[in-house]
Amino acid sequence: MGEIVGAAVVCHQPGIMAPKPIRERLGGGADTSMVEGFGKLRQAINAVGGDTLVIFDTHWFTTVEHIVAGRGRFEGVYTSEELPTLIKDHPYDFPGAPDLAAAAEAVGKERRVPVLNATNKHLHLHYPTLNLVHYLGNDLKVLPVGVCQSAEAHNFLDFGAVVAEAVQRIEGRVVLLASGGMSHTFWPLDVIRQHVAYTPTNVRTTAARAMDERILKLWALGDHAAVNALYPEYRQHNPEGFFGHYLMMLGAMGGPECGVPGRQMSDYENATGTGQVHFWFDVTAPAAARAA
Repeated sequence: MGEIVGAAVVCHQPGIMAPKPIRERLGGGADTSMVEGFGKLRQAINAVGGDTLVIFDTHWFTTVEHIVAGRGRFEGVYTSEELPTLIKDHPYDFPGAPDLAAAAEAVGKERRVPVLNATNKHLHLHYPTLNLVHYLGNDLKVLPVGVCQSAEAHNFLDFGAVVAEAVQRIEGRVVLLASGGMSHTFWPLDVIRQHVAYTPTNVRTTAARAMDERILKLWALGDHAAVNALYPEYRQHNPEGFFGHYLMMLGAMGGPECGVPGRQMSDYENATGTGQVHFWFDVTAPAAARAA
């Protein structure tokens, strides 16, 4: 029987794929903490014996159903349609998680949650998945998951519960990765290049930054019920992917009442107006340790 052994909200902002001198130039002489943070994330994955990543990808939008990409292997060369000069001709080759994908589709059918296992070899991948694989390694099995743009909070949570049951039906030690930012409003084109430094004072609005920081504190406490209650208010700050990446992850962790605390594995940073962080949740920690 499989087990969910870890979870994290993970930054994928495209600047991390630039060479270090360019990253430092963008940061005014300082590199983004996200790159070092990926090393910490991989250490955490290794510590819990993770062998499979479920990546909730905030650039892969679906409309009438939740979709998982259940190919046995992903191979190709990727160029970003958004930033073709930054992420270009990027080769990738890593194993998929077809058993988990098939189980998710089956559980969805049983629960009457619309889930499709897409295995077409021409299905397009996106950099919120590929950037994570680049830094975390291509030796782990990966299940890319889309964000249904017609879903509401309860739909995301319900699908997360489908993923959790699917994990129980297969063999594996699964880590959930919610690949996306926090508040996600870019600066206008006329001034966007003035706000590329990683310092959080460049986040688009002080209100968005304050809300991000409020959620970080709640995550550290494991107060996911409070974060879930804030969802309607948080939507005003345009969290990436409708915050679906976090909510699907949360549903798989047991829902808003799960009480799993977390810890930052990067600084809270800006990326052209958006809030970014790596935040790990200790889902396998004993209950006594969580309460301490």
